Amino acid sequence: PTSSNPECKSKQNVYFLRTHQTGTSSVSNIFYRYGQEHKLNFVMYPLKQHLNYPNILKLVYLENLKPKAGGYNILAQYTRHRQNDILRIMPDGTIFTTLLRSPVDQFLSVFNNFDLKSQIRNLRPHHDPYEEFFRNPEKIAKMSSDAVFHLIQNSMSFDLGLEPKSFKNPSAVDEFIAKIDKEFHLVMILELLDESLILLKRLMCWSLKDVIYVKLSINNEYGDGLSADITSKIREWNAVDQKLYDHFYNKLKATIAQQDDEFSQEVARLKKFNREFSTECYERVTPVYNGNKIGYTLRETHETNRTCKILATDDITQNHAIGLKQFRDKLSPSDVMMVRNHLQNLRKHNPAMLGWSDINNLIEDIPDKNVKTEL
Repeated sequence: PTSSNPECKSKQNVYFLRTHQTGTSSVSNIFYRYGQEHKLNFVMYPLKQHLNYPNILKLVYLENLKPKAGGYNILAQYTRHRQNDILRIMPDGTIFTTLLRSPVDQFLSVFNNFDLKSQIRNLRPHHDPYEEFFRNPEKIAKMSSDAVFHLIQNSMSFDLGLEPKSFKNPSAVDEFIAKIDKEFHLVMILELLDESLILLKRLMCWSLKDVIYVKLSINNEYGDGLSADITSKIREWNAVDQKLYDHFYNKLKATIAQQDDEFSQEVARLKKFNREFSTECYERVTPVYNGNKIGYTLRETHETNRTCKILATDDITQNHAIGLKQFRDKLSPSDVMMVRNHLQNLRKHNPAMLGWSDINNLIEDIPDKNVKTEL
């Protein structure tokens, strides 16, 4: 849609493919929050953030987990995209969306947040690990662990289903990009996140409050001081991701240009509401933890406001909260204790996030009189 339509009916079935190190923590929070507010069902393995990643979906397992009432509504997990698999488990008319980031910044984020310098022996003694890596990237990449090997080169394309054997096949890459263009209703861009979210709002027929967010991770400026030579080598090494990103960046810009005059006003209102919520809810930002995660401290006036807490809650804890409710009859006491311990450890760094009593209230559908619903 090129304009807002207040009479359209909100869509509740959505597939958000999470790509790595692209800002999906903040965006997935939007889908988690919407789904919980509207009592929707999520595609997930109990207490897991991914769906058998980096392998394909276990469809039989997911069918067995499917809620008896209503089936699945939202898939917002790490998985590898295969359209036929998604169509088998999601309802007809499901909206397909994902998020991309500038490949240079995304590669640097993977490199640093997964601590490749420590993980790859050849990089440890070097003052400039990027320079050492690009002396022989194919050889050095193979020294990484299985957990991150698939993230080191063209990982956004890998997440979207392209096999590494096709990275050097131009025709296969072109076919892949055309396929993604056909299968996804909206490919969002981190560098144009607010604009992307207003397009998502219009596509889903949601309200502006449904797409407010606070930053849950920092976009570390790893590129500061990076030489032009290394920047060029990163782009060359991630040439498929660069081509993918350029295609959808240009497409998004063209889509934005087609919007009505109200579009820029909606983007401005979203930015304003995000600032106001942050100012109203949080007293300060705590030091970064777990590499790039942001923690918050609640203002005394909002210590019981569940919306403020949900906005500040990380994606793992959101997964746990949803899993405890959706799979309560499948989890053992030790699973519950694991979640509680994890939560207590995280709240040392992020006091504003949901507490154990908040999660119990969400599980039991206890209403919160302090929830702010007006913007």
